Amino acid sequence: MIVWDVGYTEQLCSDGVLDVRQVRANVRRRLAETLAARDHGFDAGDVDLMVCEITTNAVRHSASGSAGGGVWVTMLFASRRIRVEIQDDGGARAVPAIPSQGGGWAESGRGLLVVDGLADRWGTSVGNTGQTTVWFEVAG
Repeated sequence: MIVWDVGYTEQLCSDGVLDVRQVRANVRRRLAETLAARDHGFDAGDVDLMVCEITTNAVRHSASGSAGGGVWVTMLFASRRIRVEIQDDGGARAVPAIPSQGGGWAESGRGLLVVDGLADRWGTSVGNTGQTTVWFEVAG
């Protein structure tokens, strides 16, 4: 069982379309603040990239990408583990999944492959009101 030492949850939204860069900047700031006092081996660049991929999916495939849409970001910290959860505003047509092989020349559709390759664990859940949460964990 993992005992989380520190946790943060915040809603990030916009009057227009949610800016993925804003979400990434907030996560980087929280990550730096929390890890500054800890001995860790986390790759903040990997965390940043996974946040970017998951948030981009939320903006492209759910109501989070509508005017006024947003995401909830939760970050949990244990001594040697980080968990990040990104919850969209709902309205997605499907649960996020790694696409089947075949679209080698496609310009999109590889975000969850990146998450799968960088995270120690990751997954999805759908709430009762349709919001999808994509989470990942990395060990340091």
